[in-house]
Order: sequence, then C-alpha cells, then structure tokens
Amino acid sequence: TYLTGYPVLVGKKIRRIFAKGFDVIHYHNISLLGGPAVLSFGDAIKLFTLHTYWLICPTHYLWKFNREICQGKECLKCMIFYGKVPPQLWRYLNLRDKMLKNVDALIAPSAFLKRKHLEEGIKTPLEWISNFVLPPRQNSTLKEDSAVREVKNLVPYFLYVGRLEFHKGVQVLIRAYTRKRRKSRLLIAGDGAYFQALKLQAEDNPNIVFLGQIPPEKLRVLYGNALALIVPSLWHENSSIAVLEATSHGIPIITTGNGGLMEVVDGNKAGIVYGDLDELTEALERIEEDPNLRNKLAANALKAYQKYYSPEAYLHKYYSLINRFL
Repeated sequence: TYLTGYPVLVGKKIRRIFAKGFDVIHYHNISLLGGPAVLSFGDAIKLFTLHTYWLICPTHYLWKFNREICQGKECLKCMIFYGKVPPQLWRYLNLRDKMLKNVDALIAPSAFLKRKHLEEGIKTPLEWISNFVLPPRQNSTLKEDSAVREVKNLVPYFLYVGRLEFHKGVQVLIRAYTRKRRKSRLLIAGDGAYFQALKLQAEDNPNIVFLGQIPPEKLRVLYGNALALIVPSLWHENSSIAVLEATSHGIPIITTGNGGLMEVVDGNKAGIVYGDLDELTEALERIEEDPNLRNKLAANALKAYQKYYSPEAYLHKYYSLINRFL
C-alpha cells in the first residue's frame, strides 16, 4: 500500500465491508490501510478528514530534514533523511487526484490546513470544520481524588502536553523558562524520542518536572489547575488536541503562531501568541504575575470551546455538510 497506493493485501476485505451498504463513508488516516485507491471503494456520500499533510507531503508533517518548516520542496532527499525508502511510486503518478474525484468533500480541521491544500492544487471541495474534544467530567473518581492531592503539591505551574520531539519545540520552552528564577513550576506531560535530550537540557532543575505519559483522569486535573498551557511547536500544527482540551478547561494558552494554532488562540483571544524567545519569556512572566489577564484569557478560552470545539458545535456543521449531499 505504501509503495503503490492500492490496498493490495486487504483490498477484498475492505470491499466486502463497503458492500454491506452505508449512507456515509468517512475516511480518516488511510495512508497504510487502503492508500488513495481506497477512496474509490463503496457507494455512499464520501467525506475525508485531513488529520495531517499526507496528501501533499510524504512525511505527513511538512517538516523538512527535522530542522525547519518546508518551504522549498526536496521530497526525495527528505524521505531518504527520514528513512522512508523506497519512494512512494504513486506520488509520481496521477493517482491522488484521480481518486480524490470519488470524494464529495475533504474536511480540514483548521483554516490553515485548508489554505495549504488549496495552494498545493487540491481540487476536491474543502470544508473547514474544527475538531472537537469532550467536555471535562464533572464527577471525580477515587483516582482523580488522589491526582488532585498530588497536583496540589505542584501548584502554581505551567503545563506542556504532547509528544517530546524536536519539532514540538519544548527545548525552546525550557530555554525561556530558565532565563530567570520563577515562582511557578513547569510540568511536562508526554514522552518521545527527544526525552533524554530535554532532561539533559533541564539540568535537574527542581522546578521542571517530567511527568511522562499521563492517564486521562490525572491529565484532566492537570489542565484544571494550570496557569496556562504552553504549545511551543516549531512546525505547522494542524489542529492541536491539547489546545482544544485547554479551551474546554478554560485555561489560557501560550503558543507560537504556526499552522492552525493562531486561529484558535489569537482568533479567540484565548491566550498569547509569541514570535521569539524574548516574547515567550515575557508571556510566561505576564501570565505568572497578572491574575486579571489570566482570568480574562481563561474566560475567552471557555467561550471559544462552547462555541466552536464542543461535540455539539462539530456535529451541527458535520450533519449540515452531509445534508448538502443527500
């Protein structure tokens, strides 16, 4: 599938499933289970949510040589760098555009991603429907109670949630955080290939706490008690689930303006968008020292969640899209 773009090994099984008959077929991550050819299977209203840049980038992320945002394409060299060899033959044919003709609409979770695909010549109708996250649970469990006690020993704190990879920019966050002595801690939730490098950079700073992978019940508590979520991504984020989760908990967000981050944070006045290390350092200080600013941004974040990122908001747009093709 990776090489040819066809589900050579599982095509018959997929066809048997689709042959049962459906009103809507909604595709998500099809890169290795079906490839572009699976878009031609079945007879129904067909929607395809773009969770990454897979249609226009063989590495999915538009992150060139693991060092910079891709602005001048060198796909073959980049694939070799990431170990994605041999090259995907279907990308050099017309298979993508041919198969996309079977899709009624592509769903882009961010306006940025929609714009990027249009710039790359995608002709299929593109709809911008933001992702959603479930609202925080109101009733706490015993596990949550113990998590609350644990978190109370850490407050006040800034929070990072996500993979620990170079393109996520946590190294920049640590650099900004350690520029001065702070009243608040920095909690880093997540794991990844860059974990050891970040630990070395933190130099056993007692105020920088690496939490590793966090279960959902504890993560909810972490969100609810944080001064702010920090998203220092260097690459073009599509639709960060961590950012949407922060809005559902009503906490401010400090972030770069890369990809779809700008429209969620700056567009809803739900946090601070920074441009460089100095601005990130200043943003940390403002959130730490100004409770009125925190409260204002937090209220905007919660309002944005209710209006745009709740299940109800998503489903209203989703069913409206389906009704258009009935």
